[in-house]
Amino acid sequence: MRVLVVEDDPMVMRLNVEFLNRIDGMSLVAQCEDLPTARDLLANEAVDLLLLDVYLRDQNGLTLVRELRRQARDVQIVLITAASETETVREAKHLGVADYLVKPFDFARFREALSQCLETHRRLSGLPARAHQRDVDALFRRDTVAPSRPGELPKGLTQNSLAQVARAAVAHAGDVFTTEILSEESGMSRVSVRKYLKHLVDRGLLEESFHYGQIGRPSFTYRCLDLHALTRLGS
Repeated sequence: MRVLVVEDDPMVMRLNVEFLNRIDGMSLVAQCEDLPTARDLLANEAVDLLLLDVYLRDQNGLTLVRELRRQARDVQIVLITAASETETVREAKHLGVADYLVKPFDFARFREALSQCLETHRRLSGLPARAHQRDVDALFRRDTVAPSRPGELPKGLTQNSLAQVARAAVAHAGDVFTTEILSEESGMSRVSVRKYLKHLVDRGLLEESFHYGQIGRPSFTYRCLDLHALTRLGS
């Protein structure tokens, strides 16, 4: 999916882009901080998904949502905002936004929102000339992303490497650690370790946190949540 990010907070923008780059099937088209620039980009670029803030200095992101709905543009919209007022939430729902993330949010919730949008995009692209009820159900029900079967690993992960990362994580029980630390201790690349840590976070065995370093890039740290389960994985 081709994604446009509209956000006027530089730190949140960096976080959105960092999170976006971790999700397969997503491609960043552009990023901007105001509605006039967003309108120009939408007029000249193919965009499938819009990640949009509501509070944009003296502008309101819902204005752009209303415009896109009047134009019947085929763009999914996820609001990422500090706006939690009931009136704003109701209007967003009425306007048919795909999801609504209230700042601050974590990667798991971000990934859930974008995975749902990606699945909707795929199903819409594959619709036959006349849709069957099962096709319609898959689009309008919220359980369209099928969970993995128990014990099944995501594509590209192996049980042996998962056990290796789990053992390295157990060695840091009671403390926080980073991808770089586990990469050095396990002998695996940082990219590979990051994939396994993401899987363990998704399973609820690790907790992921982020903060901004001196150069402004997000740095991720991890903490064990279920030491017994991690120990079993590493055995």
